[in-house]
Amino acid sequence: MAEPSKVIHVRNVGHEISENDLLQLFQPFGVITKLVMLRAKNQALLQMQDIASAVNALQFYTNVQPSIRGRNVYVQFSSHQELTIMDQNAQARGDEEFEHG
Repeated sequence: MAEPSKVIHVRNVGHEISENDLLQLFQPFGVITKLVMLRAKNQALLQMQDIASAVNALQFYTNVQPSIRGRNVYVQFSSHQELTIMDQNAQARGDEEFEHG
């Protein structure tokens, strides 16, 4: 497993899964500051406000298989410590607020 990070990598994110579905899965563990859907890869990256929130989420989902709309999703720490690139359609400049793509 990768070193703990605020960023969580989610796999098997089908096209029927929305950003809101992912937010609902992780909001019980803390504030989500960024979310990037990687539709072409059926993956998503989300950044929690702090490492403790991400650790709590991954510890919980180690024992409870997370699923959204009947589809099992797989979670792990990302190799990234922070998300800096929003997505292909958003330009990351300075201190702009994060926009959902």
